[in-house]
Amino acid sequence: MLQKSFLFGGVITIGIGLIGIWALSDRGDKSGAAGLENGEDETLAGSSNYGGKDRRTVDRALGTGVGKRKMSRNEIIEVGKNLRWELNPLRRRAALGRLLEGMNKENAMLVRDQVVHFSPESNEFQDFHFAWGAMSGVEAVEIGADTKEKDMAATMMGWASLDPVGALSWYDSLEEDRRNCSDVTFGMLKGLASSDLAFATDFAVRKLEAEDQRAGEMLGLVKDKMLEVETLPRAAAWALELPEGKVRNDTLRDVTGEFVKREPKEAANWAAGLDGEEGVEIKKLVAAKWSQEDPAGCLEWAQRLPDGPGKNASIGEVVLEWTGQDPDAVYEFLNGMSDTSERDAAVEAFSSRISGDDPHSAIAWADEIQDSEARRTATIRAGRALMRQNAEEGRQWLQRSGL
Repeated sequence: MLQKSFLFGGVITIGIGLIGIWALSDRGDKSGAAGLENGEDETLAGSSNYGGKDRRTVDRALGTGVGKRKMSRNEIIEVGKNLRWELNPLRRRAALGRLLEGMNKENAMLVRDQVVHFSPESNEFQDFHFAWGAMSGVEAVEIGADTKEKDMAATMMGWASLDPVGALSWYDSLEEDRRNCSDVTFGMLKGLASSDLAFATDFAVRKLEAEDQRAGEMLGLVKDKMLEVETLPRAAAWALELPEGKVRNDTLRDVTGEFVKREPKEAANWAAGLDGEEGVEIKKLVAAKWSQEDPAGCLEWAQRLPDGPGKNASIGEVVLEWTGQDPDAVYEFLNGMSDTSERDAAVEAFSSRISGDDPHSAIAWADEIQDSEARRTATIRAGRALMRQNAEEGRQWLQRSGL
């Protein structure tokens, strides 16, 4: 499990009248519910006896507001009518807030009757089931298994957000086919991510190690939450700690891209401290993105990097982007460089960038590259561009080139 020292931990709270739930994003709806829409059964095929000794009650729920006042049956029904027919969204949220204030374990099903007619994607439907899951835990989840509406994801999320340890223990006790239910799995993940991102990461990584095809999407959801609530350096450190592989690489690229977008100088300083092949790739990504907005500033950073592949690759990425913005300035920059591996990288990038419009110049620039393998690669690239532009002229050049 990842260390919690640099990870966000907190509990989502349900405000009276206006309840924001991250799990109800479009991405979550598509991923969490997709399995059931494709024929998966929402029923958990039996019920677990897990109750959770530390099941938190509403009174200890850190200010959710659920159950803070008593409401009679008639009052619940009356408020439910107002909720059903109210067109003003603010008044509708206020009515839902009143229902949640009056909800307890005994009247939860009656309160549910007041919202069940809403679309499963609506805030009213989702917020109620989130609150119910947070209040009643496994009881609400298992009742949801027997209902026809698509309420499992929100109910599971509510429970996991308030009682992550209990919800995880219950989830792990399920048989494999029941753990594969998408609504339960994604509801669990989103609830954990609303409570403790270390728990959520560990949950998603377990799925990744088990070769669950949904693991990449799960870590993507955790990544989005990480970028929402954490500092960018901590989000980057989190991505670096993920297990090696494609999912980690994709996640790291996404986090790095967002880091550069928001705080380019800080991202560049972070990338400068990374070693090895991964450090080279991250530096290239930083240079490619930062140079779109500030090629001069990015070039200054790249030139200060320690000599080596990371520096050369970064300078090359800056030149690629800068050439599209101001080729004359790049021309002057290249002519002012001494013959080094840095210049080779810059010239190769410049030749590549102009080859589509001016293959003759691209070939001439490629010939200035000192490294024989890099020179050959750049020359072939420019020659192919010439052939696409003029096949006959390209063939004549190829015969003269000795390639």
